Amino acid sequence: MRTGTGGWQSVTAKDAVPVDRMVVALFGAEFQSINAAVGLKLVADVGHRGPFPVLEAAAIFHVPQSADLDVSLDRGIAIFRNEKKSGTALVHLRIREEVFEVTLHDAKSRLGVEVYGRHVPGPSHLGDAKKDDPVANVVFFALEGEVVISNGKHATRLQAPPGVASYLWDNMTRTAEVKQYDALPDSVKPMNEDERKQFAKLCQFALPLAEKPGAIDQTLRVALRSKDALERKVAVVALGALDDLPGLVQAMNDADHADVREEGILVLRHWLGRAPGQSVHLYNQLTTKQGYTPIQAKSLLHLCYGIDEAKRRQPTTYELLIQALNHSKIPMRELAHWHLIRLAPDGKSIPYDAAAAEPQRLQAIEAWRRYIPEGELPKKK
Repeated sequence: MRTGTGGWQSVTAKDAVPVDRMVVALFGAEFQSINAAVGLKLVADVGHRGPFPVLEAAAIFHVPQSADLDVSLDRGIAIFRNEKKSGTALVHLRIREEVFEVTLHDAKSRLGVEVYGRHVPGPSHLGDAKKDDPVANVVFFALEGEVVISNGKHATRLQAPPGVASYLWDNMTRTAEVKQYDALPDSVKPMNEDERKQFAKLCQFALPLAEKPGAIDQTLRVALRSKDALERKVAVVALGALDDLPGLVQAMNDADHADVREEGILVLRHWLGRAPGQSVHLYNQLTTKQGYTPIQAKSLLHLCYGIDEAKRRQPTTYELLIQALNHSKIPMRELAHWHLIRLAPDGKSIPYDAAAAEPQRLQAIEAWRRYIPEGELPKKK
């Protein structure tokens, strides 16, 4: 939980969660409304089972006025369940300045909600933090029983499959789209035994952060050097979740662990998509603390946002990405390679390490230029 001074403190099972404070779940946490009518589970999808990579969950709880539970879901996955013996349970759910009234119809009702933000490809808006507004995608899915979702203008009834089970919304169009399912998709089914063990291991690695909240920085720096790849992954995700931007940039400069740098890209893109103004914070961090020129910082943001469809059809895009494999900054080199192997998957066979010495990087560049000659696009099979 974020403290009033901007730090973090742990919340135990015996604690009442203070209102109007950000609570971050690394990587799962369960809550109950004051009147015990609604249960809430916050969970992350670190294994990427769902449509979006939601790496942590965070929420702010408010004093309920006319509902059983009043909560702002900032990011991640929330699972609401009606815990009354009979009758409906009401949740006021706030997402990106929109208030949804969620009615859990009866004791069988269970609703999953996933919030994920991402910038659309294109230039950054650094002059006005309010214009630096990522797209927030929200998925409501009826897991069991019936649920009614209302935004004050329209009410939509969902029911677990078979039936109209999902409700999609985003903060740009602010319109809803519903979808019918014959059965629960794999992404929302309960974890299997292997997944449960993996998730338990993730939570176990995160436990020291709760046990020693005053030493979070030191704990994460040690975990980044762990011999266990999963522990290193947890550390990178936690850096983003807890807004340790200097630590996250440091992780992306890790010369010893390519997996840390690659996870850093995913976490940074996720961090940028959380709320308006994140790009401005990153730009200022890069230019004032990390030795980036304004052009370099804007280029990194551009790569974090992604490459639009039109640019993907232009040979110049590939020439610039290949050239960036020898950029002076490790994160820029890693981002360039990250995009290249997704736009041209056959290039995965070309050995490349963003932290390798320059002669090895130049050899990789020559191989990429043979694979995608200047003025051409990647060959399609």
